[in-house]
Amino acid sequence: MLTCFRGNREEFYGEVLLLDERKITLTGNQGLKKSSRAAAILDQVFSLLQVEEVEFFGLRFCDDKQQMHWLDPSRTIYQHRELIGPPYIFYFGVKFYVEDPSKLKEETTRFQFYLQVCQDVRRGRLPCPAYLKPRLFALMLQGEKKMIDYL
Repeated sequence: MLTCFRGNREEFYGEVLLLDERKITLTGNQGLKKSSRAAAILDQVFSLLQVEEVEFFGLRFCDDKQQMHWLDPSRTIYQHRELIGPPYIFYFGVKFYVEDPSKLKEETTRFQFYLQVCQDVRRGRLPCPAYLKPRLFALMLQGEKKMIDYL
């Protein structure tokens, strides 16, 4: 049998789609394996995004029935039976909202919340009365321009 075509059963290759529509590629070269705890993937994403208030965020993935699931940081990749891959596709997002966003300590956290709300409004997941949409979209565009100027 040609072993070169079997692949490594421990090999990990995944992509994380971020709220700003960028993509992060994660591989075994970064120390990740299928037997790694999902927390290791989250840690890498949090580090790359410089997110410190990690308790509000998570990674979702889609199963073969198109149902979304949150990645459980306490389980290994193997233990997420619904996970399809490789490549594994994850979606970074807000898992828990705070009642008052002004109480968030980090600007990075507030920015990720902003991106999530913008995405949810644009995709219709967050209801918005029709008369408010033009004003809201204008504010979102102004916010994006300010962010670009800031960066």
